[in-house]
Amino acid sequence: MITKYIIATLTVFTSTAQAQTSSGTPSPAPSATTFESSGRVETKMFIPEDLMKGSLHRVGDQAENDGLLNTYFLYSGDDAFEVTTGIALRTRIRELYAIDKLRAMSQTDEFAKAMANAGRQKVQSVVGLVEDPFGTIKRVPLGASRFFGRIGEGLKGGRTQGEGNVVQNITGISKAKTTLAVKLGVSPYSYNQELQHLLTINARAIAGGGLVVSAATAAVGGAAGDVVSVLNVNQTLQQTLVNSTPDDLRILDRKKLFALGVRREDADALLMHPWYSPWTETILVDALSNIGVDPTAFLAQACQALTEQDAIYFERLAQILARYHATKAKLRAIHVESRAVCARDTNGTVVFPLSCDYAIWSEHAAGRVAELRALTQGQDDTTGLALWVDGKVSPRVEQELKNLKIDLATGVLDQR
Repeated sequence: MITKYIIATLTVFTSTAQAQTSSGTPSPAPSATTFESSGRVETKMFIPEDLMKGSLHRVGDQAENDGLLNTYFLYSGDDAFEVTTGIALRTRIRELYAIDKLRAMSQTDEFAKAMANAGRQKVQSVVGLVEDPFGTIKRVPLGASRFFGRIGEGLKGGRTQGEGNVVQNITGISKAKTTLAVKLGVSPYSYNQELQHLLTINARAIAGGGLVVSAATAAVGGAAGDVVSVLNVNQTLQQTLVNSTPDDLRILDRKKLFALGVRREDADALLMHPWYSPWTETILVDALSNIGVDPTAFLAQACQALTEQDAIYFERLAQILARYHATKAKLRAIHVESRAVCARDTNGTVVFPLSCDYAIWSEHAAGRVAELRALTQGQDDTTGLALWVDGKVSPRVEQELKNLKIDLATGVLDQR
């Protein structure tokens, strides 16, 4: 679940905000004393029909909304999961199907022969790092993670637990793992411990034992999509993510950050952060690079991430700002106002990015909006306020922001 502190300090609305009533009916006329309250929402408002049910899963008809984020109820066999955010739900569903196919692969005679060819004793001797992703992270202070990888870059960056180790990279296992993960529709840097284990042993069988992946091994179809296509990145960056090693990606990211004027210590704080996978940090840095202004203030906030979901949250904020820059107006500065990441465009509009499932008009949200409006009032170079959201907002929020003359855009990262 996304850390409540991060949501509280970095969004226009706070995570303690109450959510919409479960009826899903239009809100009453705006009033100075009435607000929307938290409760259940219909899942179908946020999740496409073809993702609601599959051969291995079912999503509950209702989700619990806390004012910004939805917690969905996912069922698979005898297991039940609470999954917060639609992004995480899609990820978890893809991983369920990937795990099922990887299990099947590892139980075949072909797999056994391939593992024998690879040398079982040698394989088992290097498997530990990726089989204990959370345990290792817990032993490393946040922001202090260091690693030794390939010569040069390995001394500069941090390593997340899905990356494997030096032996894997040298023997080609890392490349086989990435190729297999993408084929299955999941990230090779997932923090899912079971998925990491299965990806690793199958990748070793492929790279060291000649295991051939059958054509039947493919990503879950439908709205879940494949992992690369749902990242909201262009074809060039897709190819970079798939074909580059973690160290190659960090070299690229470091160069882009330096070109933006970021100091080495600020760049390292992100690139060594244990909750930013190579893909997440590369997508985030690419978005900031496309904007082309100094992102130091953004990075300082992003380095407060305490979970994988927090890291994805900041990735989405960067993408939202990049989308605004490309489609609405050029941004000339990124900064922080009252603990919220925002940017100023060349026309004088201050835009606040927000990544959420469903935002409603609570007392806390109203107060937060008033606070942010007050910060920008009286500033000669401020001509307006805008809120750009990757999810949805209630009709009440739309009306209140319209009354306050705050421009609103929703679903801004939807595929186009």
